[in-house]
Amino acid sequence: MSKKIKNVFYKNLTFQKFIEAHNRAKKNKMFKNEVLNFDLNLESNIITLINSIKNNKYRVSKYHSFIVYEPKERIIQSLPYRDRVVHQWYVEEFIKPYILPKFISTSFACLPNKGTHSAALAIQSMMRKYKKKYPDYYILKCDIKKFFNSIDSLILFEILKKYISDKALLKFTYQILFENRPFNNYTGIPIRKLY
Repeated sequence: MSKKIKNVFYKNLTFQKFIEAHNRAKKNKMFKNEVLNFDLNLESNIITLINSIKNNKYRVSKYHSFIVYEPKERIIQSLPYRDRVVHQWYVEEFIKPYILPKFISTSFACLPNKGTHSAALAIQSMMRKYKKKYPDYYILKCDIKKFFNSIDSLILFEILKKYISDKALLKFTYQILFENRPFNNYTGIPIRKLY
């Protein structure tokens, strides 16, 4: 696979890929009003979304913020359903195939075929390995407080620019990161509800 993402933006801007994104976005939300309304005119809504992106008329909507308390208190920023379909398309077509393979193998959170169970198995395997080599070893368990709120979006965009040479995709990436941000500065990225 190429080190840079080239000439893929418009190739992936297809009706079928947006239907797949819609099906992922509506998972466990099929009976919510905004999903049902989108489904009522599904073909028209998908075509409108594709054409708005193709013609540079798509705009990220305003975020709706609310607090969840499980597993800990967090502020969640939620976009209208149409934007969640777009985000599903973006993540599936560009992040997963091009960016995820660049992650270290011990990244687990929110990744396909990984998660808490896989992370626990990997840690157990590492513990057995290190116990043989170092009878006294230490494990650091930590959590970065408000991690997503501390990410500098400008730095994130500069990192993504190293991997994206497709100008349309780069422009769209900038739009997703910076348009209608629910923050007053460039620090922080929204914790989005994609599913």
